[in-house]
Amino acid sequence: MKQKILKALTKDVGLKILAFVFAFLLWLVVVNIDDPTQTRTFTSVVTVTNADVLKNAGKLYEIKDGVNTVSFRVTAKRSIIEKLSPSDFNAVADMKDLENEERIPVTISAKSYANSVSISSKQNYLYVELEDEITERFVINAETTGKSDTDLEVETVTCSPTVLTVTGPEEIVNSIEKVVATANITGVTGDFTESVIPKFYDKDGELVDAKELTLSVSTVGVSVHFVNTKTVDIVVKTSGTLSADLKLGSIKTDPSSVMVIGEASALNNVANITIPDSVINLSNITGSFMTTVDISSYLPEGVELTEGTSSKVTIYVLMEEEVASTAHVATDNIELRDVPEGLSATLTTDKITVNVYGTQSAIDALNASDIKGYIDCSGLSAGDGQNVVIQFENPDGITVQNTSVTVNVVEEKKEDSDESAEN
Repeated sequence: MKQKILKALTKDVGLKILAFVFAFLLWLVVVNIDDPTQTRTFTSVVTVTNADVLKNAGKLYEIKDGVNTVSFRVTAKRSIIEKLSPSDFNAVADMKDLENEERIPVTISAKSYANSVSISSKQNYLYVELEDEITERFVINAETTGKSDTDLEVETVTCSPTVLTVTGPEEIVNSIEKVVATANITGVTGDFTESVIPKFYDKDGELVDAKELTLSVSTVGVSVHFVNTKTVDIVVKTSGTLSADLKLGSIKTDPSSVMVIGEASALNNVANITIPDSVINLSNITGSFMTTVDISSYLPEGVELTEGTSSKVTIYVLMEEEVASTAHVATDNIELRDVPEGLSATLTTDKITVNVYGTQSAIDALNASDIKGYIDCSGLSAGDGQNVVIQFENPDGITVQNTSVTVNVVEEKKEDSDESAEN
């Protein structure tokens, strides 16, 4: 039996070997037809390693044109390549391999099916641009935006810290002109502190992109302290008695009211700001006039004007049926009288704005060229910017308020003929 089996196996050995080889080749053909080798292109994002190499050298890098991907060809069986995606590959640029300060070789490796894929040998590069890194310190400007819904006024705005250290590309850091931390006070009813992200502005007031900057702190605490406010009228008291031939029309102020700040207890006691009767003495009035006073000394204790509010108040004292207006008088209409011998005086302006008073019809008919005045120069000496008063001659139905101006007084030069005579 054994001999029959052995004889069967060894009979026609050559044909049997040939048949086996043919079957194997046929299998290879079938496999390659059913699962052929294919090549595809993949694109992956490049990861930069060892970036500290540049940072330690005081340099920063920026990917040129923002292109941080590379494309490469991969060859593998169709059954494998169809399962692959860009995430199955690592694309790494090691900053230690930087060439000519402009490009880094990219190494590509497969994370999946590493033994079944072939990656093209073409060398890819990541191109970069190098910049110097600098560090600067900036004072932080604390500000507010919006408006409180209550009768509160911002008194102080502070921040902590007050100085910010900024590190980044030299070009960006040097473009920073101002660092601002802004707190929004809309709807706020009392003192508060808010954490805000500081913003950077260049010399033109444009916002500087801070994404490439490293900050000593990411947020700043802005503290806002409020004080109470109140709007009060301005009241003018008078003294003396008006002349019998005059009849007082009205006394008005500009502005008619001001906003003041202070603690609630102090503001509760303030009904108005009173200009005392020593300012306006009716006995000295000869007609309508205007005067300006500083009300800061008339404010009650514990009360101040809000920031930006002028303490100067203009008082208009008008006779009955008279109105106030202004006129522009040419300096040619102003006579300089009694200038001391050897001196010459000149006004420092070509036109002078003066206050005029009268009935509406008289004001409407007034021609500025009809207004004339003079300056008494008898007490002047050489010097620039000397303050003098113009005395005006009143046209019919019009009162022109005397006005202060400045003149320059110089010594007159001797005539050349006189100097020649002396020689």
